[in-house]
Amino acid sequence: MKNAATLSKTEKESIGLLQIGTFLEYFDFTLYVHMAVILNDVFFPKTDTYSKALLASFAFSMAYIVRPIGSFIFGILGDFWGRKSNIIMTTMMMSVSSFFLACMPTYAQIGFKASIGVIGCRIIQGISSAVEVVGAKIYLAESTKAPKSYFYCGLISVSIYAGGFVALSLCSFMMFIRPDDGWRYVFFLGSGIAVIGSMARTRLKESPEFLNALKKANVTKRKALTIVEAFRVSKRNVISYLMIEMLSPILVFVSFFYSGEFLAKNYGYEPKQIIFHNTLISLVGFTSTTFIAFLTKLFFPIKMLRFSALTLLCVLPFVPSLIHGSSSVWQIFAVQAFLFSIDLSVGAAVFVRGFPTIGRYTVLGTSFSLARAIGAVFTSFICVMLGEKFGFTGVACLLGFMACLYLLGLHLFVPCEEDQRIEKEYYCKKRFRFFPALFPQEQKNIN
Repeated sequence: MKNAATLSKTEKESIGLLQIGTFLEYFDFTLYVHMAVILNDVFFPKTDTYSKALLASFAFSMAYIVRPIGSFIFGILGDFWGRKSNIIMTTMMMSVSSFFLACMPTYAQIGFKASIGVIGCRIIQGISSAVEVVGAKIYLAESTKAPKSYFYCGLISVSIYAGGFVALSLCSFMMFIRPDDGWRYVFFLGSGIAVIGSMARTRLKESPEFLNALKKANVTKRKALTIVEAFRVSKRNVISYLMIEMLSPILVFVSFFYSGEFLAKNYGYEPKQIIFHNTLISLVGFTSTTFIAFLTKLFFPIKMLRFSALTLLCVLPFVPSLIHGSSSVWQIFAVQAFLFSIDLSVGAAVFVRGFPTIGRYTVLGTSFSLARAIGAVFTSFICVMLGEKFGFTGVACLLGFMACLYLLGLHLFVPCEEDQRIEKEYYCKKRFRFFPALFPQEQKNIN
């Protein structure tokens, strides 16, 4: 097929720069997520455990709650003036927030001001990471043709997991050699490498699909109307995409925060032990995401996500009882590894092309951020309150409900005509070629 042709030099360079930039961006972003077990004691009151839990949940969720506003603003900029400038700007924002986190005085030094400062840095990181990941996926989906784009957009998730794994590995190392302030050096390093990522991305060129669409809407007023029109014509996909993206924050919360607290309370794990434990979980996620990205060469991404959704629907409600009923650390590790090995972003290229080109950054970015914000609120606050009132049974009900929403969103989402055609033609040929005995029914679709 023509779509399977060799990548051009420009495409290879763009893919490489975006993967490296996303790796650096999420190296910085996940530093706080994975070091929360340490930073919560540094920046929040130790004496009042309930206030500390709420403030820690607030800091976690604020990185998601403010995303819709930031994504809407940056989305308009991306639709008016291009994808490239947004991608560079967000990396610099991550660098600045990481630098301020590294310099932030502790709660013991300045009191509640430290908590406010940390939450402010998390707001900047939340906006930056959301605009970054959406921008990178849009750029790749517009710069490479389907079905190639399925694989290369899948590699964005690989870069995210790789950034998290390297961040955790470095955190684990620093906590062993400098347990008191090692985290500050890691944030300083993260700030520096984000600057390098921004400089590298200046070599990117604007996506061809966006430039072609821009010629058809070359008047500012017309572009603004096109963005409004994009929301109107994409109502079904917007609602579906909201349902799909709400689940990811919950899996992150359960895999790291919820499980980490359980390990600390019931197994006496110290912060450095939890970080090392999470490093191994992150390695599992990186490995499985890489494998899943390669599976897109054989299976249509949406079908892969439906399989994942059904699996989660069967397992997710039982996760709290599996964690609380565990008799060893390795049983908890197995539950965490399972949750973190499911890649919910494998259909990124299909989701991107489900929205009009002009208006895509605004609609997709705002929908993505709003979904993550809702998911984070459900996770951080409702999960804590349900846990306090109903124990892990309440948490189990919430997880089951979110898994049902995810499956419904996948069912309602309508891919563009090109992706539907590729699903019927390209993947039928692939499956019949490699597994003729398993997929004999595909032969009639080839003809």
